[in-house]
Amino acid sequence: MINVLYTIPNFKTAGSQFVLLALYKRLDRSLFHPFVLVEKFPDIFPDEIEPDARQHVSEEVGKWSYVGAFARLLKAKKIDVVHSWDYKSNSIEALACHRAGVPYVYTKKNNAWSKRWFVKSLLSSHIVYNNPEMNERFFSHTLLKRKVTFIPHGLDTSVFKPLEQNDSTSHFTIGCIGVIGDNKNQLLLLKALRKLPEATRVQFYGKEDATYKAKLVAFIEKHQLTNRVTFNGFVANQDIPKVMANFDVLVLASKNEGLPLSIMEGMACGVPVLSSNSGGGARFLLKNDAGGFIFTSESELVSQLLQLMEDRSVRATLAAKGRERIEENFSITKEVNAYSELYQQLAKK
Repeated sequence: MINVLYTIPNFKTAGSQFVLLALYKRLDRSLFHPFVLVEKFPDIFPDEIEPDARQHVSEEVGKWSYVGAFARLLKAKKIDVVHSWDYKSNSIEALACHRAGVPYVYTKKNNAWSKRWFVKSLLSSHIVYNNPEMNERFFSHTLLKRKVTFIPHGLDTSVFKPLEQNDSTSHFTIGCIGVIGDNKNQLLLLKALRKLPEATRVQFYGKEDATYKAKLVAFIEKHQLTNRVTFNGFVANQDIPKVMANFDVLVLASKNEGLPLSIMEGMACGVPVLSSNSGGGARFLLKNDAGGFIFTSESELVSQLLQLMEDRSVRATLAAKGRERIEENFSITKEVNAYSELYQQLAKK
């Protein structure tokens, strides 16, 4: 039996919680005993995580005393592998694992890189990246290139699937799912909306940065778009397919992304996707126009939206190709199997 400890900042705000939970629930219990450690909010755990698997170290993360406290926890629970879903660049966890003699692996999702990231990578036993362009950008150094593996995120395609659409409306609905914040760049879509037919509507879903939302609202009011834009707040993960069913297209206008889950979810749900050229992940998912198009400017976004509005057959083709690409390449089963093999390899060293 291999004891795997997952680490995550918390289950209140951390976006990686859904990926971690998917892995936790699907690990073969005849081979693995998973634990989950949070840095903050130890009183907030999903019900799916068994009480005896819930872990927390009371020492403040970032202090050197945390290294010793974490190392003692690893020894007490006889942990064989630590897998970090914490996207910060500090090396505290890696140092604790060195002290305890436990292999440490982290998954690189975002496009941030610095000397601190390099040090963290040096101290890691293994690194997983989920955007193929990261290999050359971050891990080509001689000291790193032999301990990296590409494992893209996977989706449960029995949950994320096309649902019956509501065709009773005469509106063309553009959907956006993600944090309402500067990096997601929703303002670009609102600028494009000014140049689209009156029947075009935008539906925003996601937690809101108050300052950025105020900027969007001011733009909406200035350009008389109030009746065409709706903010719907946070949407629970399990409700995303129902929300997607009301979209004619999903737009991701981000300035910087890794491998965007929202694009994968849209493709799995049979929704055409338009994405900015934001870091390589979107290009990888949508290669050969399998599910949607990449845009590099506001004018290109407008042109693509007009094309989808005017031609239902293009929308249908993109939807079918997107669903097929997710089923063949990005299923949750493939992701779980890849991590299971990695954990077994690391536990043997």
